[in-house]
Amino acid sequence: MGLMAQKGYTVKGKVGAVDAPAIAYLEYSAAGKTVKDSVVLRKGSFAFTGQVNNPVQASIVLKHDTATMGKRVRQDYLYFWLENSNITITAADSVNNAVVKGSVANEEGNLLTALQRPYRKTADSVTKAYYAKTAEERKDSAFRKALGAAQQQSQTGYDSVTRQFIAAHPNSYVALQAFGYIEVGYNFNPDTAARRFSLFAPALQATALGKKITGMIETGRKTQAGVMAMDFTQPDSTGKQVKLSDYRGRYVLVDFWASWCKPCRAENPNMLAAYKKFKEKNFEILGVSLDDDKGRRAWLHAVKQDSLPWTQVSDLKGFESPAAVLYGVKAIPSNFLIDPSGKIVATNLRGEELEKKLAVLLK
Repeated sequence: MGLMAQKGYTVKGKVGAVDAPAIAYLEYSAAGKTVKDSVVLRKGSFAFTGQVNNPVQASIVLKHDTATMGKRVRQDYLYFWLENSNITITAADSVNNAVVKGSVANEEGNLLTALQRPYRKTADSVTKAYYAKTAEERKDSAFRKALGAAQQQSQTGYDSVTRQFIAAHPNSYVALQAFGYIEVGYNFNPDTAARRFSLFAPALQATALGKKITGMIETGRKTQAGVMAMDFTQPDSTGKQVKLSDYRGRYVLVDFWASWCKPCRAENPNMLAAYKKFKEKNFEILGVSLDDDKGRRAWLHAVKQDSLPWTQVSDLKGFESPAAVLYGVKAIPSNFLIDPSGKIVATNLRGEELEKKLAVLLK
């Protein structure tokens, strides 16, 4: 696992006979802060020492020549897993082609990357195929259906091999990070996530990342269908305080969105259609904008441009908004359908799903 294999790390590098003024820069993030270090190469050699609380993804940038006047600065990169161990990095002339030894986390990271590579390649080809078409060609239903199927197949394969890796490495911090990406992301099942998370070693569960995942699972359980919606208060565009509980007695869709979010804006026509169809049948929408303090004008313009007639609120704190934090909103659009008693009955309804769900509830 390499969480506390020794007191600190030592990274020793050898890149041919590259000499001064070439400089190697080490950079990584730890505990929410960016750590940077640099050293001048001497006959191809460089070394870094330090300490991390857990394995982190780091980069080494090698600038072969620091002179910038009249010439292009040559530099190359290496991304690797850094942990508290004795790590060696060797290459003939470029760290981009270096061999890293001494880091178990890096070996695990390479294995996971190799497993995921075919599916990443397929996803890239899907994206390339999409942008190779004209705007008009992209509207073709057959083309969109084929592309969507290929994308879904790629995602399914990617998730499958990632879960296999996670299951086979219960003591790996790399696996824990991968778990955070695919198991507690958008629209996840908190009960399934909790069961799979319990298989990790206790030491991993106790890390800062492990505690963060635990918190996300707990929030997921508080915001899943069948539980009572948590109340919050936000100001509308005039400064009037609006409470979610003000909507008790009606079905209300709490929609987290932002003016800059293209998928959100694309979903607005669908919500508008549902609103017009069911507004006389005890249905309302409460829009919660995650624009920041610089986006007030853009928020109000988007409301007007998209012709959204329902109440809009925002404290202009972006994803740091207490309401977004309370509901564990990490990506938008994100919505929660709440019944007259205040209970969540569905989450993240898109397109025709919203109308279908309302048709059943409000028949």
